[in-house]
Amino acid sequence: MAPTRPFLLGISCAAALNFCWVGTARARDGEQWIRGLFVGHSPPVQQIVGADARQQAEACAAQFPEAFVLAAAGESMKPLYSNGTILVCRRIAYAELERGMTILYRNQEHQVVAHLLVARARDGWRVAGLNNSRQDMEPVVADNLVGVVVAAFTPARLIVTNNRSR
Repeated sequence: MAPTRPFLLGISCAAALNFCWVGTARARDGEQWIRGLFVGHSPPVQQIVGADARQQAEACAAQFPEAFVLAAAGESMKPLYSNGTILVCRRIAYAELERGMTILYRNQEHQVVAHLLVARARDGWRVAGLNNSRQDMEPVVADNLVGVVVAAFTPARLIVTNNRSR
């Protein structure tokens, strides 16, 4: 199976607070593993009903020093983060990294990629997209580390059937 397109990101920033996740993450329904990879330090997606997911993300970012908001593009982090998920990220010291965090790093093509920390090796951290068949070839080191995902938001989808919402 060919690897999917990397989870590339476009950057923006902003303002105030209503809801923001902080702490140890649970993927979905309390799971800490997805497709054999530990995701226990990656925040789950918060579905926002009746509010703008980007506004919530910007409000959350305002609570962290040096935080920024990204609109994700790509399929490599599905099912945890889908194309269009709004991510709140912050700068982090390399020494603070832990297996199971979703981090952002700049690859050799100078693109910012969000992937999961899988294991620490002699030459840096191994990372992988949840939807990829293998780990990324290049390690994450202090020089290419951009930040860590601290929250994720998406608009809740309203399903209408027989003139009723559910």
